[in-house]
Amino acid sequence: MFYKGFGNCFKNLGYMISIFGLCLTLGACSALHIGGRDVETKAVESIELAGIWKFKPDPKNVGSDEKWYSKELDDSAWEDIGVPGTWNEGQNVSVKWNYEGYGWYRRKIETPQDWQGGNIRLRFLAVYLIADVWLNGEYLGNHKGGYTEFSFDVSKALDFTESAENVLVIRADNKKRKFQAPGHSIDWWNCGGITREVFLEKRPDVYLRKMFINSEILGDKARIHAQAWLGSGSNPLKEVDIRAEALYNDAVFVEVLGTTAVGLEGAIYTIVFDIEQPRLWSPDSPELYDLKLLWRLRGDDKWWTHQERFGVREIEARGTELYLNGEKIWLQGIAFHQDYAGMGSAVSHEAQRSDLERIKGLNANFVRLGHYPFHKYSLDVCDEIGLLVWSEVPVWQNSSAELGNEKMYQEWIKPQIDEMIDQQYNHPSVIFWSIGNEFSRGWDEPPETVGYVKRATDHVRERDPTRLVSYASAADTGANTWHFLDVIGKPLHYGWFHSPNVYDVDTKTDQIHVHLPDRPILAVELCGMSSPDNHRGYSEDVKHSVEYHDKLLRVDFQHLMIRKEFICGVTLWTLADLKGGREKGTYGILNRERQQIKNLYETVKNLYSSDPKLLIIDSKTGYQPGERLEIDFWSFNRLTEQASLPVRVRWWITGSKGRTAEGEFDAVIEPDSAEKIGGASWDIPADASGFHSLLCVMEDGDGKRLFINDYYFDVGTPEAPGILWVKVVDDQAELISGAQVEIDGFTRTTDGFGRVPFLLNTGRYKVTVTANGRVSETEVDVELGKTTEIVKQI
Repeated sequence: MFYKGFGNCFKNLGYMISIFGLCLTLGACSALHIGGRDVETKAVESIELAGIWKFKPDPKNVGSDEKWYSKELDDSAWEDIGVPGTWNEGQNVSVKWNYEGYGWYRRKIETPQDWQGGNIRLRFLAVYLIADVWLNGEYLGNHKGGYTEFSFDVSKALDFTESAENVLVIRADNKKRKFQAPGHSIDWWNCGGITREVFLEKRPDVYLRKMFINSEILGDKARIHAQAWLGSGSNPLKEVDIRAEALYNDAVFVEVLGTTAVGLEGAIYTIVFDIEQPRLWSPDSPELYDLKLLWRLRGDDKWWTHQERFGVREIEARGTELYLNGEKIWLQGIAFHQDYAGMGSAVSHEAQRSDLERIKGLNANFVRLGHYPFHKYSLDVCDEIGLLVWSEVPVWQNSSAELGNEKMYQEWIKPQIDEMIDQQYNHPSVIFWSIGNEFSRGWDEPPETVGYVKRATDHVRERDPTRLVSYASAADTGANTWHFLDVIGKPLHYGWFHSPNVYDVDTKTDQIHVHLPDRPILAVELCGMSSPDNHRGYSEDVKHSVEYHDKLLRVDFQHLMIRKEFICGVTLWTLADLKGGREKGTYGILNRERQQIKNLYETVKNLYSSDPKLLIIDSKTGYQPGERLEIDFWSFNRLTEQASLPVRVRWWITGSKGRTAEGEFDAVIEPDSAEKIGGASWDIPADASGFHSLLCVMEDGDGKRLFINDYYFDVGTPEAPGILWVKVVDDQAELISGAQVEIDGFTRTTDGFGRVPFLLNTGRYKVTVTANGRVSETEVDVELGKTTEIVKQI
């Protein structure tokens, strides 16, 4: 094979390129010099079949017998429905929001005449949950799995005769059943229908089936491995010229040339090249490259092209820690469902991006996409903005009998694993493949479950050895499966589902570590549920109150962070409330419409803010008069290259009588550390009662604020705090991000929502707002148990 590099032409990019060409085909691979390109044409010509389709529910399953798939059927009385969409939400159709069953879709397709004789496929990005597809009355096939794409060859099924109408029919089935994935009981909304885009696509006779790109970091260079699977619609073997170009910011810096032979059985073409001093992809610097593949029939002047993005990065687990590109990484994550008010699971591109950018804005570097493969566009956004991804197949709480069932594995699980990997392989953001969620039942799992974990993880590693493999084993379950995993994924719902005491998170995670001390533990779910209007005292521990939800998150996040030596990250469950399956899913720090935030949003935002952090480690939130309160302060610092940092910590306690105790101390924050640096104590007076706050500020030697934190507790009779929301706007009533809002020496900063909460006792408070170089002050009255909001224009 002939190859050449163009690195010297792009020295301003900092590249020196070494190229290795390798071709694996059905025939011989020979050296070739290819002249200049004549014409470049995208390999796929696509028509999106979006818009209004005809729809009819089929609760009695009569559609097949009555031949609703017939081309001649009169569907004029059928309902109109939007595609993509779900039949349960955002549509003016007659089914109830929780309808389960069959739903039929029909539409006519207009096909360009010049497509006749071409290689044409019908591609669906997702139909939930089972799809049967007909074209012009001809049955094309079936697909199981509601979150991955599939396609059919329709080259011969389309009618190109003059005035012919091509009729496409899809029957979607969203019924929950045993022995499928997801199964008969799920905790997210069971949508139905054509939930993602549909395309009619024309491809050349020699076409690209898929392309995998991965990278290997070797000192100061990266070795890129790319494999292209080529197919052909006919024999005999065709000689094909190949050109591959690597690009950065649209500038070509590598060309690799070659030839191969492609027939009905296809061919695999492999390219290997080096990039010296590559720009590595990471959450802090999400650098992206492109690989452009071009091919043509020998002697033709038309080059077909396909382009894929990729990133240079490596993920690995070393002992109990994660390393990204050779450097330690701590995951601060947020999980969420692809679910949105008015859209259900058919979430628009704009809403997908908005969610992910909001997560990034909370200083998260990781998202758990639960519990199924998300839309490709979401992965594109994660690549662009720098969010690491856990991607999962919907094996959700399936029984051991289901996991051990061969038919289910072959028809439901393995295809979804393969499709997830094939469709997401080139996204550098994806670092975890997960084989399921919470199907574990006890500390020691039965042989069927153990067998499934081994079989599935082995299969994933065979398909993709470059990423980490895990699954989410609930609470203290799955101990005899963890050794098959690279990282122990744990939903830790102590204080909610798994025990009545949130502080059990300490002993339980220690127990997991002792059992398998050479694996990192990733808290993939930390959750409670709450309604924004349900307020109780912090010591009452009343489920579904905002205060208990907040307490759970505070304890979980901080108590796990100080176990940094064997816990590699924490993950909020979830970004937003969801419609729910078995129960109302008010897990979110936002409501389902993304318009209202709970005050615990500020808790997550603060604990995820930049390092070093000042953590408050408590053991309870309820005290009695005369008791001694003792709280530990810990530092948490992910920064590895920073020198030791001297800091000063100031703290104070307030109650119904104002500030009742205070103190300060000096400490030194070490790089890459989680250490106890001090504490606060208070001998509680006999006349103290009700709601109290402990507030603290960590500053550097110049008095610059580095971190704030807060802790809330009751003395004697519990009291719900007063919640003061301060919204900051400009003179056009537009929300201001970055405004400083201060009450009694404690300062919060607004973000895109333009508002921040303060938890206070009954009283009158001075509020100082600083934004855009201006300062404004006002006074406001706050009352325990009530929510007050003020708007400050500045």
